[in-house]
Amino acid sequence: MTQTPEVLAETPMFETDAFSQVLDIVHVRGESARVITPDTPLAYAVPSGRPCVYIVEQGQLDITPADGPAVRLGAKQIALLMQGTAHDAVFSDPDQDAGARAGRLRSDPPQIRCFCGSFSVDGDLAERVLKSLPEVIVLDGLADNPIEWLDELCYLVLRELGATQPGASLMVSRLLDLLLVVILRRWAQSDDSLPGWLAAAKDERIARAIAAIHSSPAHSLTNAELAEIAGMSVSNFADRFKQVMGQGPGAYLRAWRLDQAAEALRHSSAPIEAIADRVGYASKEAFSRAFQAKFGQSPSSWRMARDTAAQD
Repeated sequence: MTQTPEVLAETPMFETDAFSQVLDIVHVRGESARVITPDTPLAYAVPSGRPCVYIVEQGQLDITPADGPAVRLGAKQIALLMQGTAHDAVFSDPDQDAGARAGRLRSDPPQIRCFCGSFSVDGDLAERVLKSLPEVIVLDGLADNPIEWLDELCYLVLRELGATQPGASLMVSRLLDLLLVVILRRWAQSDDSLPGWLAAAKDERIARAIAAIHSSPAHSLTNAELAEIAGMSVSNFADRFKQVMGQGPGAYLRAWRLDQAAEALRHSSAPIEAIADRVGYASKEAFSRAFQAKFGQSPSSWRMARDTAAQD
């Protein structure tokens, strides 16, 4: 007799949130990882270009951006450099240094252990989207309030790095993606001065409106329609949206449309007229004027520059 299997868990259908959509549009991808456990204090320069994360397990890490103040991390602290800022990294063991100052012998190796990961991003859009973040994001208090899955993800990354199984490099990349999400999610929950796209993650009502804008950029949703989606009055919604996002709903929609258009020009061969229609512009001319005003280039010049860069 055929029976219907018992469903213990089922993947829900849900709309992508603003947090995920922004990370997707800048094409954040995990690239590489390693654990630093030097036998002596270590210092090296990190060039600009790739976002990176440091998770200090033991010892001390001093990060000095090229044009900013130094940041010191101790055990159970995390630093995230999403802008890919050039910086100096100095690893040391303050307990060993304190012992040396007290006259004790430095016979034991320093207790230094730090997980390091790097990411790639789409250079065209990432700079604009990520520039609102601090150069160095620091998370602490992890000893008392650990980030869920953090240790497990680091362990899995390191295990895959040492594996020779097929797909190991892809596993490392995807695990680093997850690691970045859980770290940014914690920061979004703990910081009160977030850029708009992360601040939306803390306000469920505004996040619903953002998701509606993102899901259908060609549809000119009115403030009344967005307020209904958010479950707020029109006046309260407009004020709250601007407070959270730093601009009104209409301005945000126009910016999102053009970001989506830039993404399409970068990664597809669709005609410019089709892209303009897809993001809600009635004519190619109106789209070109708006695109030029935002990016300083016409859509065709933008696409040509990207094609030229890909060939170099």
